Amino acid sequence: MSGELDLRDTIPLQDLDLLNRLSQYFDALDEHLREGHGWFIFNAAGARGARIVSFIASRLHSYVPLATYYLVPWRDFSLNAYMVGVELESLRPQESQLQGKAKTEFDIATRVSRDAMVRMVAADLLIVSGMRPTHRHEVVFLDETMARRYDQRLSTILLTPHRPESLAAAYEEVVPGTPFWQRLYEWMYERSFIAV
Repeated sequence: MSGELDLRDTIPLQDLDLLNRLSQYFDALDEHLREGHGWFIFNAAGARGARIVSFIASRLHSYVPLATYYLVPWRDFSLNAYMVGVELESLRPQESQLQGKAKTEFDIATRVSRDAMVRMVAADLLIVSGMRPTHRHEVVFLDETMARRYDQRLSTILLTPHRPESLAAAYEEVVPGTPFWQRLYEWMYERSFIAV
């Protein structure tokens, strides 16, 4: 009993509620994966974000190999988006002219990026933590990833340190006048639980 009281004293009520709702989600994960249900969790910064990601990772550990999942921090997602959308794209016209070490490095980068992209698009559950877009290539890559996942009815959990209005503002700053934010929000709103 004292452990429960200690936990309640150290974790804000909103987080206790969210962790309880996440528990219910993971208790019925098979059903949620069949339906393509996910989560869009806002305001998940610092200790709160770390606590939520740790909780999700611990719950997922018991589902392997029953379901495939890919947990990717935004830094890694962003790096892959940069490699695919900027670096490899810029080298593509001269790909046939690459030789030796340059060709080997290009092939390795292509293979690693493609493998990560396949995991993001094909995993039963994709979890992206710390989502904070600051570059166009990140937004475009996320849009392409989410479009494929949406079409396949695959579950996605997005965690962002932003509140909804500040994430919308970040999108407007990075990709002004585009439908990327509206499309992402509509996809997630249709098939996901929302937590602020």
